Amino acid sequence: MTRLEPLGQAQSPGHEQGIKLTTFIPVRFVRHKARKVVVEPPLPGRLASPRQPGQHPGCDEVLMRALARGLFWQELFDSGRVASIAEIAAHEGVEKVRVQKMLRLTRLAPDVVEDIARGRQAVGLSLEHFMRKPIPDDWDAQRAAFAEQAG
Repeated sequence: MTRLEPLGQAQSPGHEQGIKLTTFIPVRFVRHKARKVVVEPPLPGRLASPRQPGQHPGCDEVLMRALARGLFWQELFDSGRVASIAEIAAHEGVEKVRVQKMLRLTRLAPDVVEDIARGRQAVGLSLEHFMRKPIPDDWDAQRAAFAEQAG
Protein backbone atom coordinates (compact mmCIF):
# COMPACT_ATOMS: atom_id res chain seq x y z
CA MET A 1 0.00 0.00 0.00
CA THR A 2 1.25 3.49 -0.72
CA ARG A 3 2.60 5.37 2.26
CA LEU A 4 0.63 8.51 2.99
CA GLU A 5 2.40 11.70 4.01
CA PRO A 6 0.90 14.99 5.19
CA LEU A 7 1.01 17.68 2.53
CA GLY A 8 1.22 20.60 4.94
CA GLN A 9 -0.62 22.58 7.54
CA ALA A 10 -4.12 23.96 7.11
CA GLN A 11 -3.94 27.53 5.86
CA SER A 12 -6.35 30.40 6.23
CA PRO A 13 -6.48 32.91 3.36
CA GLY A 14 -7.79 35.63 5.66
CA HIS A 15 -10.63 36.44 8.02
CA GLU A 16 -12.72 38.32 5.43
CA GLN A 17 -13.10 35.12 3.37
CA GLY A 18 -13.54 32.77 6.30
CA ILE A 19 -11.35 29.89 7.39
CA LYS A 20 -10.63 27.08 4.96
CA LEU A 21 -9.53 23.77 6.45
CA THR A 22 -8.43 20.65 4.62
CA THR A 23 -9.20 17.24 6.07
CA PHE A 24 -7.56 14.02 4.93
CA ILE A 25 -9.45 10.75 5.37
CA PRO A 26 -7.39 7.59 4.73
CA VAL A 27 -9.63 5.49 2.47
CA ARG A 28 -9.25 3.96 -0.94
CA PHE A 29 -11.66 3.07 -3.69
CA VAL A 30 -11.55 -0.42 -5.19
CA ARG A 31 -13.67 -2.33 -7.65
CA HIS A 32 -15.56 -5.05 -5.78
CA LYS A 33 -18.46 -7.09 -7.11
CA ALA A 34 -18.70 -5.02 -10.31
CA ARG A 35 -18.83 -1.63 -8.58
CA LYS A 36 -16.53 0.75 -6.76
CA VAL A 37 -16.61 0.74 -2.98
CA VAL A 38 -14.87 2.76 -0.28
CA VAL A 39 -12.44 0.68 1.77
CA GLU A 40 -11.68 1.76 5.29
CA PRO A 41 -8.12 1.31 6.57
CA PRO A 42 -7.52 -2.08 8.20
CA LEU A 43 -7.42 -2.29 11.97
CA PRO A 44 -4.77 -4.47 13.61
CA GLY A 45 -5.70 -8.13 13.28
CA ARG A 46 -8.29 -7.84 10.50
CA LEU A 47 -8.44 -7.35 6.76
CA ALA A 48 -9.69 -4.23 5.05
CA SER A 49 -13.41 -4.35 4.40
CA PRO A 50 -15.80 -2.48 2.15
CA ARG A 51 -17.72 0.34 3.77
CA GLN A 52 -21.34 -0.53 3.04
CA PRO A 53 -23.44 0.22 6.15
CA GLY A 54 -26.57 -1.85 6.56
CA GLN A 55 -25.67 -4.28 3.81
CA HIS A 56 -25.08 -7.93 4.63
CA PRO A 57 -21.88 -9.12 2.96
CA GLY A 58 -22.77 -11.82 0.49
CA CYS A 59 -21.17 -14.16 -1.93
CA ASP A 60 -19.75 -12.63 -5.12
CA GLU A 61 -22.08 -14.43 -7.53
CA VAL A 62 -20.10 -13.53 -10.65
CA LEU A 63 -16.89 -14.92 -9.16
CA MET A 64 -18.66 -18.04 -7.85
CA ARG A 65 -20.22 -18.71 -11.25
CA ALA A 66 -16.81 -18.39 -12.92
CA LEU A 67 -15.24 -20.67 -10.32
CA ALA A 68 -17.97 -23.27 -10.83
CA ARG A 69 -17.53 -23.15 -14.62
CA GLY A 70 -13.76 -23.50 -14.24
CA LEU A 71 -14.16 -26.51 -11.95
CA PHE A 72 -16.67 -28.07 -14.36
CA TRP A 73 -14.34 -27.55 -17.32
CA GLN A 74 -11.43 -29.02 -15.34
CA GLU A 75 -13.58 -32.06 -14.62
CA LEU A 76 -14.24 -32.41 -18.36
CA PHE A 77 -10.48 -32.45 -18.95
CA ASP A 78 -9.78 -34.89 -16.12
CA SER A 79 -12.46 -37.33 -17.29
CA GLY A 80 -11.27 -37.17 -20.90
CA ARG A 81 -14.58 -35.90 -22.29
CA VAL A 82 -12.78 -32.98 -23.95
CA ALA A 83 -9.28 -32.93 -25.37
CA SER A 84 -8.50 -29.23 -25.56
CA ILE A 85 -9.35 -25.73 -24.45
CA ALA A 86 -10.37 -25.01 -28.04
CA GLU A 87 -13.14 -27.63 -27.75
CA ILE A 88 -14.55 -26.00 -24.62
CA ALA A 89 -14.28 -22.51 -26.13
CA ALA A 90 -16.10 -23.58 -29.29
CA HIS A 91 -18.86 -25.33 -27.32
CA GLU A 92 -19.31 -22.44 -24.85
CA GLY A 93 -18.97 -19.72 -27.49
CA VAL A 94 -16.16 -17.87 -25.71
CA GLU A 95 -12.54 -17.08 -26.53
CA LYS A 96 -9.85 -19.64 -25.69
CA VAL A 97 -8.04 -17.07 -23.55
CA ARG A 98 -11.15 -16.63 -21.41
CA VAL A 99 -11.36 -20.39 -20.85
CA GLN A 100 -7.67 -20.49 -19.89
CA LYS A 101 -8.10 -17.68 -17.39
CA MET A 102 -11.18 -19.25 -15.82
CA LEU A 103 -9.36 -22.58 -15.53
CA ARG A 104 -6.72 -20.79 -13.42
CA LEU A 105 -9.37 -20.39 -10.71
CA THR A 106 -9.21 -24.16 -10.13
CA ARG A 107 -5.72 -23.70 -8.65
CA LEU A 108 -7.00 -21.60 -5.74
CA ALA A 109 -6.33 -22.85 -2.21
CA PRO A 110 -9.35 -24.60 -0.64
CA ASP A 111 -9.64 -22.03 2.16
CA VAL A 112 -9.58 -19.20 -0.40
CA VAL A 113 -12.42 -20.91 -2.30
CA GLU A 114 -14.35 -21.29 0.95
CA ASP A 115 -13.85 -17.59 1.77
CA ILE A 116 -15.15 -16.68 -1.70
CA ALA A 117 -18.19 -18.95 -1.26
CA ARG A 118 -18.97 -17.39 2.13
CA GLY A 119 -18.40 -13.83 0.89
CA ARG A 120 -15.35 -13.31 3.11
CA GLN A 121 -12.71 -12.79 0.42
CA ALA A 122 -10.53 -9.72 0.67
CA VAL A 123 -11.88 -6.54 -0.88
CA GLY A 124 -10.86 -6.23 -4.50
CA LEU A 125 -10.59 -9.98 -5.10
CA SER A 126 -13.18 -10.10 -7.83
CA LEU A 127 -13.34 -12.02 -11.09
CA GLU A 128 -11.74 -9.03 -12.81
CA HIS A 129 -8.77 -9.26 -10.42
CA PHE A 130 -8.27 -12.96 -11.13
CA MET A 131 -8.59 -12.45 -14.89
CA ARG A 132 -5.96 -9.68 -14.96
CA LYS A 133 -3.38 -10.87 -12.45
CA PRO A 134 -1.50 -14.16 -12.22
CA ILE A 135 -2.44 -16.65 -9.51
CA PRO A 136 0.55 -18.21 -7.74
CA ASP A 137 0.57 -22.01 -7.77
CA ASP A 138 1.75 -22.22 -4.16
CA TRP A 139 -1.16 -21.88 -1.74
CA ASP A 140 0.89 -20.02 0.88
CA ALA A 141 2.02 -17.55 -1.81
CA GLN A 142 -1.64 -17.09 -2.79
CA ARG A 143 -2.63 -16.30 0.77
CA ALA A 144 0.23 -13.82 1.12
CA ALA A 145 -0.62 -12.13 -2.21
CA PHE A 146 -4.31 -11.85 -1.32
CA ALA A 147 -3.53 -10.52 2.17
CA GLU A 148 -1.30 -7.90 0.54
CA GLN A 149 -4.15 -7.03 -1.84
CA ALA A 150 -6.45 -6.49 1.14
CA GLY A 151 -4.01 -4.43 3.15
